Amino acid sequence: MIIKDKLFELFSLNVSNSTLDKLESWKTMFIEYNSHTNLMSKNDIKVLYEKHVIDSLSVCLFSEFNKNKVVLDVGCGGGFPSLILSVFFPDIKIYALDSTGKKIKFIENAKCALSLDNLYPITGRAETVDIINADIILNRAVGKIGDVYKLSDRHLKKGGYFISYKSKNVEEELNYAIKKYPNLSFYKLIPYKLPLPENYTRELVIMKKN
Repeated sequence: MIIKDKLFELFSLNVSNSTLDKLESWKTMFIEYNSHTNLMSKNDIKVLYEKHVIDSLSVCLFSEFNKNKVVLDVGCGGGFPSLILSVFFPDIKIYALDSTGKKIKFIENAKCALSLDNLYPITGRAETVDIINADIILNRAVGKIGDVYKLSDRHLKKGGYFISYKSKNVEEELNYAIKKYPNLSFYKLIPYKLPLPENYTRELVIMKKN
């Protein structure tokens, strides 16, 4: 897969060669680190761009994800989506939060090696770290919408967006979250497909804090 062409096809992203160079450097670092510290399964390494990089970047389908925003990635794991987004969107201030030190250590190494001045790795839990005042909170492969919102609500500005990357069965989660948290309302659902051989449909579930 030619990543530059695919990103333009899917998201209308015009990617510079310097950004692609950073992405390739990140990939080399990620695979090496993953060989001794488990960030991802070996099977997923084979589809690193198709399943994880492109999925991370799908948030740019949401028009409000633009410059001069403060973004918090709750439960960032090995840096999806926060680290990937920081490479492509240097004007967005991105916080990468995870309670697992070895994962944040990798993100810190990548931040230094790739000069990602807009990326702020934090080891800790959403319910205990200092308040971040984010315009957008992202969560991917962390938990149910309501459960993650409960832990991270205090970091989101009024009028901000809470965005979950999901694959299926979101209606029950949505209904629960809306009923449980009156200050959270449904805003938009954005479906997309990943460039994998099987039919891999995903959705951005976008909520807004009232």
